[in-house]
Amino acid sequence: MKERFFLNKNVQGFRRGRVKKVLTVLFVLIAAGSVFSERSFRYEAKGSRDPFVPLVSETGSYVSDAYGISGIKDIRLEGIVWDETKGSMAIINGEIVKEGQEIGSVRVLKIQKDGVVFNIDNEVVKIDLRTD
Repeated sequence: MKERFFLNKNVQGFRRGRVKKVLTVLFVLIAAGSVFSERSFRYEAKGSRDPFVPLVSETGSYVSDAYGISGIKDIRLEGIVWDETKGSMAIINGEIVKEGQEIGSVRVLKIQKDGVVFNIDNEVVKIDLRTD
């Protein structure tokens, strides 16, 4: 009878050790899952081009949203190349434009060092180049 008691004691110890190992492994897996879990990410463009949108289509042609401009809210002035002698250029919604050029339903009237003047629905509007 003593042998049986001794055997039971070993089996109980073995089971406790195994339960502890299983619980430890489960805890580590749960902790790792929470650390490496995917968090939802949302890009806030704040007037800039979304870098996650491809610039080239599947067919290999350049993709631009510049020709869909219909109002001031659609204009994204990205840069100005200032040249008094040969004429300045502006980068609007990824497109390089010169004075007098139409882009969508908007006409570029004047390119200045600090902004661009547009004709939007027969209204003259100046958009300043952001420096931030």
